Amino acid sequence: MTLYFETYYRQLNKWGEELCGDHVQVTRRPEQTIITLADGLGSGVKANILSTFTTRIATCMLREGVAFDEVITTLAATLPVCRQRGVAYSTITIFQAKPSGECYLAEFDSSDSILLRQGVALPFCREERSIGGKTIRESHFNLLEGDTMFFLSDGVVHAGVGVSLNMGWRLANVINYVANLARKNYSLRAMVSALAGTCHHLYAGKPGDDATIVGMRATLPKHLVLLTGPPQDAAQDNYVVDRLMKSDAIKVVSGGTTAQIVARRLGVKLSTAIDTMKVNLPPLASMPGVDLVTEGMLTLTAVLALVRTFALSLDDVAESQMLKNTDAASRLAKLLIHDCTHVLLMVGCAVNTAHLEQLPQHLGLRRHLVTDLAQCLRQLGKEVTMEYY
Repeated sequence: MTLYFETYYRQLNKWGEELCGDHVQVTRRPEQTIITLADGLGSGVKANILSTFTTRIATCMLREGVAFDEVITTLAATLPVCRQRGVAYSTITIFQAKPSGECYLAEFDSSDSILLRQGVALPFCREERSIGGKTIRESHFNLLEGDTMFFLSDGVVHAGVGVSLNMGWRLANVINYVANLARKNYSLRAMVSALAGTCHHLYAGKPGDDATIVGMRATLPKHLVLLTGPPQDAAQDNYVVDRLMKSDAIKVVSGGTTAQIVARRLGVKLSTAIDTMKVNLPPLASMPGVDLVTEGMLTLTAVLALVRTFALSLDDVAESQMLKNTDAASRLAKLLIHDCTHVLLMVGCAVNTAHLEQLPQHLGLRRHLVTDLAQCLRQLGKEVTMEYY
């Protein structure tokens, strides 16, 4: 069984600071997923620079196959030590996971990470050892489908110190909180958002420290392929359609001309559901073998607006309600946001003169639309690949 590690994170800046002193980096390779979270000492620009520096050094070295001991030795030799406090200028959590579920976790002066399985917090063994003069806590374990982990900066467990709670929220309470959300079948994004919202509330809207929550869930890969636009060279029509149909994925075709090309190649009838037409949005269509068929530019523009709104929103419940609409844009946005982990965007580069003459200027061209859409999907933790024809 091959696992995919869905990730999502949210951050709260210390009150009065424009930059977060924590930094997160997620790197995906076929052989492993690497998550690094660094918490720079203090806050603001200095902490941001140090935490960013830390994650990028660690991620770059690990990605190139450098041994972990050498990574820590390099960080220990590179990062300065605060003269007053006698501690490193940045803490770091490093998580590596293979598609088989085999995982490695290293924590250096950072908050304990949390592992949930079926709504129950699982303890895992941590062994301490010294590398480059630094005490590192290491864990080796295996994840199963549905397991969820949280990697936290200190600002989360200390939420409310001196404001609503004398000793802060404390790790045990954070664990109980997320375990309760897991038992209610919250999505990963909803859990991270709820945790961030509660931290903000405990700080009375004025965080006393940077707070970062990184969520990770082991799931089975779910693929979606979106074909939009005819190929620039009509000789590629059959190849593109065959590539779409051979994929073991949710299949979406966006664009009237594109749908006609697919229907002709498959030898099937293309039907339009007039009753699905909405104000400013063309109706859905259907054909055998394809899961969703929509109009092109107008619909993709509306989809981009929905996905972008969802990616930036702090209110997951309200935005999820929005996606329950039955129009073409909402249907496609829901598939992209909730029903897949991997998205392949197959983009035809033929120029439709109608787009230049009839559509409003703000709609832009298809290639720009799908590029912006890919960026928003990546913000939601999707693995996005783009192909042009």
